[in-house]
Amino acid sequence: MGLYDKGNKINLKLPEFNFDFDWKKTKYPVLGATAVAVFLLIIFSIFTLVQPQPLDASLNPNPLDLSKDIDSYLTVTVNNITDATASNVTISVETSDEASISIFPRERVIATLGKSERRTLSPFVISPTPSKEVYSGTYILTVKTTINSRSFSKDVVLDLKA
Repeated sequence: MGLYDKGNKINLKLPEFNFDFDWKKTKYPVLGATAVAVFLLIIFSIFTLVQPQPLDASLNPNPLDLSKDIDSYLTVTVNNITDATASNVTISVETSDEASISIFPRERVIATLGKSERRTLSPFVISPTPSKEVYSGTYILTVKTTINSRSFSKDVVLDLKA
């Protein structure tokens, strides 16, 4: 009798699986793993907040109200976070709207910046270009530097009220 002959029945019985899951047994391990993950996330967040930043920049006054002031002053702090002393560190300030915003000076050079050393450069004078009509709004200034072949940049927002 062949396999495909009539009357030949193959009786395949599949094994039965019991998917009965008890949540009471897994409550404490899941809570423990969640607590460890939250603890590690908090430690990581604190570590990144405490770690020094290579560039910090602030504008004063910001927002710049042209009825009260004509200039805003940018203060830049450079921190050498590399593992070696840096030389000829150039800090440059740029804006995408160079026709409306003037920056003086555009760049400064630090001759030597030791490992973990910090320098504060001020002021970079930020003002609207007198020959152009300037509109109220936000203008983005970009501070750039290179320390020991590592490039860093930071954006600063100037709120202008014309």
